[in-house]
Amino acid sequence: MILLIIMGGVLASFLYALTQTDNISFLTRRSRCDSCRNELSISDLIPVISFLKNAGRCRHCQFKISNSYLFVEILTIVLFVLPVIVPLSYDNLLLYYLLVSIIIPLSIYDYDTMLIPSHMLILLFISGLFLTDLEYLEAGTDLFIVAVLHIFYLLFKEKIGYGDIQLFSVLTMITPLDFFIFTFLFTYIIGGFAVILLELFAHKNITKVPLVPFIAASLFTTFYLYADFTDIYFGGF
Repeated sequence: MILLIIMGGVLASFLYALTQTDNISFLTRRSRCDSCRNELSISDLIPVISFLKNAGRCRHCQFKISNSYLFVEILTIVLFVLPVIVPLSYDNLLLYYLLVSIIIPLSIYDYDTMLIPSHMLILLFISGLFLTDLEYLEAGTDLFIVAVLHIFYLLFKEKIGYGDIQLFSVLTMITPLDFFIFTFLFTYIIGGFAVILLELFAHKNITKVPLVPFIAASLFTTFYLYADFTDIYFGGF
């Protein structure tokens, strides 16, 4: 469990920073403060602990670091450890940890900016195909779903971003078909309830919301309730 905590924290910190840049130099240079540009030591980069120790500020210039870093690290660590406590219903740990590592940073970034970086989608696509050994890639079916998703975008582009369509397109190629269908449906069920609550309490018309957090919630719900969904929808066939 300690190894999972360390891996979750380190991957969350690295991938969230990668989400915010598409400059290849990020992979070769030392980590540094975005404000004063001072290089950060190892003690400044320990997930969660360094943030709390430095009170969420750069040790050199006291620049305030976004709480999103802390939230990404904690949430990723929790989701890394959770399968040890609550077994997955869809038991593919490799796929689960891949999606946690990339989708959680994307969710927080989408929430903050309403953007989905293309380089992270490419990373998810390539690593997903590699780690699943093309097991879930069905060219005809996936092409049909991607086409339907784009038609969906053309019909509702005022309500959904193209990055969300791209993310769904990647997910259909790296997850089983029924798993993807459950995730897609629950994204809009969960998102719909959230929008209703926001409109009730915010007293304003919501025209667009960051969808990736709802995709993430639906993905991990499907991981834990997959067998139940399958019994309900396919049990009679």
